[in-house]
Amino acid sequence: MPAATDFFRQLHDARQLKRLRELRERTALNTLRSAEAGLQAARRVMQERQNTVLRLQNERFTLAQRIVGELAADMARLASYVSARQAMLDEQLEWAEYALIDGERAVANAQARANKARQAWLHAVSSHGAATTLVGEASQTLRRDREARAEREDIPKFIPVK
Repeated sequence: MPAATDFFRQLHDARQLKRLRELRERTALNTLRSAEAGLQAARRVMQERQNTVLRLQNERFTLAQRIVGELAADMARLASYVSARQAMLDEQLEWAEYALIDGERAVANAQARANKARQAWLHAVSSHGAATTLVGEASQTLRRDREARAEREDIPKFIPVK
């Protein structure tokens, strides 16, 4: 009897381990999804910041073109306004470039978190698979033990002839 109890206990323990590994896998998958969502958000923010930098660069270029073109005749009168506008655009561009650098760092950090989460999830998937295999092996061992016991009980007893 103790052997069957050991096999039953092994199966029970293997099932418990499998449930634990399954929960860890689910948690790791949720963490991965969250990290990937964070990465996508960081990429969107960085794209918006790149668009802002391009828009401000275009505004500066357009202003420079207007200074040598249509505003050239009125520069004496408009110089302070044009100069203030140029200074404002320069400052906005500088801030946008700093924000873009921060966005690039944020994307790099989010990418690292996503990679780490993916590795953790893959490890959890592997562990869950190993636990599933362990349950199958424990189940087969218990089944073989039960079959062996049944065969031994069915063996007709030899009665010696006198």
